[in-house]
Amino acid sequence: MLKNILVSLVLLAVPAFCADDAAKAVEAAERAWAKGVTTNDYALLEKTLGDDLTYTHSTGAVDTKATYIGKLKTGEAKYVKVDHDQLKVQVLSKDTAITICRAQVLTISAGKENPAHLSFLHIFQKRGANWQLVAHQSAKLPN
Repeated sequence: MLKNILVSLVLLAVPAFCADDAAKAVEAAERAWAKGVTTNDYALLEKTLGDDLTYTHSTGAVDTKATYIGKLKTGEAKYVKVDHDQLKVQVLSKDTAITICRAQVLTISAGKENPAHLSFLHIFQKRGANWQLVAHQSAKLPN
């Protein structure tokens, strides 16, 4: 009986993991990435992107967090829009989740507009209080 009481007290002291809350937080982080790149909100991107980010573009080019943000700051890459037409969150554990998305994306590079319908997979990890994007992989879809 005493053992059951102690177990109950321990369970009350440990916050419960709620997959629904995690999914909402991951969706918010996904949308924060889109807002950050389209508004050049570098503070938001610093918070939303993991320091160990591997960002693989639909062209096959690969960036780190530093090179990705650097290209945005110099104007080498510019996102005009990221409009999700599908956004699915799968919470894999209390600190790992993925988003499977489709989006209409418009970028500008070398002065040329590049509209694309993309499918992308994002991997998020919870680090402290924040969900951070640690991997991006995208592919071009037919318009």
